[in-house]
Amino acid sequence: MMTHFPSLHPDTIEFALRRALSAFLALLLASCAVTFVAPYDQITDEAVQELAKKTEIFITDVTLARGSYSQHAGFYREVEGSLGAIELRASLYPKNEGELDLINRLRTAFQKLKQIHQEVGPFRPAEAEPVRSLLRSLIQVELAKKRSAGISAPTRS
Repeated sequence: MMTHFPSLHPDTIEFALRRALSAFLALLLASCAVTFVAPYDQITDEAVQELAKKTEIFITDVTLARGSYSQHAGFYREVEGSLGAIELRASLYPKNEGELDLINRLRTAFQKLKQIHQEVGPFRPAEAEPVRSLLRSLIQVELAKKRSAGISAPTRS
C-alpha cells in the first residue's frame, strides 16, 4: 500500500524550488554592487583643484599682464610634475581609463599652450580654452565620483 504525502507532490516541490531559487537570485543581485568607474579619491580631487587654481592664476597673468614665457617656464615644469603625480595616483585604481585619458589630453593641451607661449609670446584667453575645458572635465569627473561615494559636494550659496 502506497502512502500519499500531499506535501511531496511534484508540483509542490517544483513550486518550492522555484521560490527558493527566486529568493536566492534576489539576494545575490541585491548584494552585488557593479562599479563602472574608479572610486572617489580625495587626494586626486584636491590635486586637480589645486592645479585648476594655479592654472587660472597663470592664465590671468599671461593674458592680462602679458607675461612672457621666461617668466612662466617654472609653471610649465610644475604642471608636468602635477600631472605626473595625478596620473600616477589615478593609475592605481581599476576602471579609471576615462580619467587617465583626460589627464593625457590635458598634458597635450598644456604642451600646445607652452609652444604658443614660447614661439608667439603671451597667448590670448581663447588659446587657453582647451586647457580650461579639460580641467573642467576632470573636476566634473571628481565631483561625480564624490557624489557616487555618498560624499556631498559643497552647495552654492
